Amino acid sequence: MANSSQKKIAHENGKTLLALRKGFIWVNAFYIFYRIVYHWSTFGLKLGLGYFTTAGLAVFLYTQINAMGQPRFNSKGELVDAGEDLSQEGLVQYAFDIIYVTWFVHVTSAFWSKAWWFYLTIPVYAGWKLWHLAIKPMLARGGMGGAGAAGAAASGNTDGAKSKRREKMEKRAEKGPQVRYR
Repeated sequence: MANSSQKKIAHENGKTLLALRKGFIWVNAFYIFYRIVYHWSTFGLKLGLGYFTTAGLAVFLYTQINAMGQPRFNSKGELVDAGEDLSQEGLVQYAFDIIYVTWFVHVTSAFWSKAWWFYLTIPVYAGWKLWHLAIKPMLARGGMGGAGAAGAAASGNTDGAKSKRREKMEKRAEKGPQVRYR
């Protein structure tokens, strides 16, 4: 039997998955009827490949989100597992972002074919995150090997002087263990 927080997560996940399903239906129905049916003469192979590729990616991400957020019940109908919390930070939110960008591109590209260029925001954002979370800290440390000359220069310690914190810790170590009385 699940507690109330698990039930709340299952309820919120259900609402989120329902909203995603409705969004898929509305966006894709709009694109198909407006762009493909109504403006068939301007719909070509490039647009078709772009639409079906990005729609396939969005469907793949939706199935992954659906598998993660789907609650599981036992034979009595009691909640066993609420699934992953779909409102958490991390890869789940990136999947949502890619789905939302895909929807935006589909709706705007129904009117303007150059809207497909907006899809470049995904790799640009991924590169920016990669730079700030992995590459920049690695360069600040002086590469893969740890703190070298570049690491000392980045921390402001170019002359080999010890920081105040380091000096304080060494003085404490020289004194020996502290004995405290009650």
